[in-house]
Amino acid sequence: MSLLTVSNLTKRYSRGGKTLAAVSDVSFHIEPGETLALAGPSGSGKSTIARLVLRLIEPDGGRIEFEGDDFLALGGSALRARRARVQMVFQDPLAAFNPRATVARVLDDPLRIHGVAPRTERPRRIAALLERVGLAADLAPRAIHEISGGQRQRVAIARAIATKPSLIVLDEAVSALDVSVRGQILDLLLDLQREERIAYLFISHDLGVVRAVAHRVILLDAGRIAESGDARTVIDAPQSAIGKALVAAAPRLNRNRP
Repeated sequence: MSLLTVSNLTKRYSRGGKTLAAVSDVSFHIEPGETLALAGPSGSGKSTIARLVLRLIEPDGGRIEFEGDDFLALGGSALRARRARVQMVFQDPLAAFNPRATVARVLDDPLRIHGVAPRTERPRRIAALLERVGLAADLAPRAIHEISGGQRQRVAIARAIATKPSLIVLDEAVSALDVSVRGQILDLLLDLQREERIAYLFISHDLGVVRAVAHRVILLDAGRIAESGDARTVIDAPQSAIGKALVAAAPRLNRNRP
């Protein structure tokens, strides 16, 4: 059984009296410990799919099964309990967090909300989470706005893993980082995946990053799947028009790279 199965997902928006299909009949699955990437140009539906999977917005049609449950049928306490198993890391953690909150407060929230640890144990858990993502425990009392972008993204990952999820959605999670920091964060994500068997839904416009970290990729165009398959195979030899355009727009890609 797949960890996540998405079937015929559809989402429409109404603008100026017209209906826009943001996502049209999209289906895919993710296995435990696998990275599936969603790639495509701006407006292709990548982030909409991420928010649908997390139930931050509701679909107009389709089905989402997560860990064997009909995810769209869950509500109340059942949905809150299941949300602990699927987390998200955003592109800009400064926008996702209260910038004046401390690192400790950011990490305390999921531990408290999901009942992961009692109050007396949470400081130790916070220190362990910081260490797990390569940060010093003495960072805990500092405000989010006082630390660097790379440190903030590590805190975001620490918050995501606090509830021991089986799936993390990464929405352009490294695109705003410097190249050297980006590599460090990707290495951290790969280490966590190997050790914890976490699956990733990895959303990115950077095919170089997708080729390096993803097992499979889906290329989206105007809310529809244009092409899918093994990440390196699809990126090295795209068959769809949008795939060829994306590769052509990324000149640093070496299509013959082993």
